[in-house]
Amino acid sequence: MNIRNDCRSVICQLQSTDKTQAILEVIDSCNIFSSLPDLERFKRGVLRRERAQTTGIGHGVAIAHGKILGLNEVHIALGISRDGIEYGSADGMPVHLLFVIASSPSIQMEYLGSLSAILRSVRTEEMRTHLMDIHQSKSDEACQRFFSMMALQRFIWFCKDTQ
Repeated sequence: MNIRNDCRSVICQLQSTDKTQAILEVIDSCNIFSSLPDLERFKRGVLRRERAQTTGIGHGVAIAHGKILGLNEVHIALGISRDGIEYGSADGMPVHLLFVIASSPSIQMEYLGSLSAILRSVRTEEMRTHLMDIHQSKSDEACQRFFSMMALQRFIWFCKDTQ
């Protein structure tokens, strides 16, 4: 997992309420994607995947993803939308937490581990609320916990040590 010491590199507050624009906003706003070998190709791949089937998993969460050759680690960013994004999720609810994942076919196990960790974590309302609030807190401690969570792919314990 690629970690930078700045919350803005992996978390952004979304202005877009349109699904396509929100995905592009996460990719363009979060510097974690700036080192991708072919950023435009990655964007096209994520949007193509989204057109094939929505990645809105319900409960206000979506996990958009795409593959790009030449990566040796998974890149993940989170876009937070207070207003919500009309996403076409199965439950019909707007998306407030939009994860975007970049990986390579050569690191499929790492990708699956990251995806699994996100899915396990966001099933709890406590975690979803915590993630919604993390961008607002602007606390170095909250950011460091988020970075650690991302790096270790241990999303499940993130809410346990919030003191």
